[in-house]
Amino acid sequence: MSENRLHLSKTLYTAIHKCIRCGQCAYGTQEAGYQPICPIHMARPFFTNTAGGIMQLARVAHEGKLAPSKSLRDLLYLCTGCEACEANCSVITGQVGIINMLKKWLNTNSVPYLKGHQSVLNNLLKNKVPYAGRVENRLEWLTAEMKKEISSSPHVFYFVGCASSFKETEMAVSLANILKKLDVPFSLSGDEWCCGAPFNYLGLGKECKDWASHNVELIENSGASIALFTCPTCSMIFKKNYPSWLGRGLPFKAMHVTEFLDSFVGEGRLKFTHKTEKSVIYHDPCHLGRGQNIYDAPRRVLSQIPGLEMKEFALNRENSFCCGGGGLLPAGFPRVADQLAGHRSVQASEKKPSLMVSSCPGCKENLKLGAKRAKIRIKVKDFTELVNESL
Repeated sequence: MSENRLHLSKTLYTAIHKCIRCGQCAYGTQEAGYQPICPIHMARPFFTNTAGGIMQLARVAHEGKLAPSKSLRDLLYLCTGCEACEANCSVITGQVGIINMLKKWLNTNSVPYLKGHQSVLNNLLKNKVPYAGRVENRLEWLTAEMKKEISSSPHVFYFVGCASSFKETEMAVSLANILKKLDVPFSLSGDEWCCGAPFNYLGLGKECKDWASHNVELIENSGASIALFTCPTCSMIFKKNYPSWLGRGLPFKAMHVTEFLDSFVGEGRLKFTHKTEKSVIYHDPCHLGRGQNIYDAPRRVLSQIPGLEMKEFALNRENSFCCGGGGLLPAGFPRVADQLAGHRSVQASEKKPSLMVSSCPGCKENLKLGAKRAKIRIKVKDFTELVNESL
């Protein structure tokens, strides 16, 4: 079995040995109230189904005592990449990266993908998006009036992302309207490709670089100084992964819409004119909060809306519980994804808000499904929709 062993650096192997099985990757610290924070463990409560458990699997795989297998694949792909383990572990860092390393090891040893993940990969290679169906035109959500607003000398390039282009199109429409109201010259393109995050989740390498190269060149050629995103997974991948995939820095600034509009608040340029009587509970997306350390920006912007009452989850900010929509979990294990989203909806209902708001198309989609599954009557909207309605 040793010829199939996972290769770890001495530093990483030593770090994994420091895991003391304390359980913080599953239940968090005192700040989290020792509540379940790991989506895998919440769905399947065994130590193996935690980051700590997977680190031990990586150790024995390195030692040649564990063979690549479908059962290991099924465990690894329960991970949503939410990084809650990384935020709560005081010993090891980079657990999600080690999980992706294990996935690459499975690929090298020809362990097949789950059916849903193979479908995602096929769609990516064929259509440049992870979805099947009609994908010829990414910009079908653009009205004729909006098309007139596209600038040939843009300040920002709106990288719409797959989910906002084809599923949660209200987010894309809302951002286009916001940019128009704020007189921000922008452009976008139907030639954009998926950011490449699914390739990363699937343990692939070359495709990540090819997709990154295409998207960076597309934005660079637009002349925009800022790449703007409504999807935090896209903005995180651009910021954290693209430089290493390409071996160079980005020739523009990558910004999520929440931090972009927060800069307008600081400059006094964001003026809300419509009062609301809504109470809103804000869900921190994993890839915006733990992935990019953006917590205050969306709250500062929303707090400017007249009459809006802000509520908070018991598990929020660094301890926000994943909606279940990340890491291709809905494609591989849809029932588990629904279970996690339903759990988050129950947590929201405890605070009795009139609206649950996030700032991620994946969160919006999954939280809607989760609320329906849990039979909880609560509306779910995105940050951009609420801002657009209030300007």
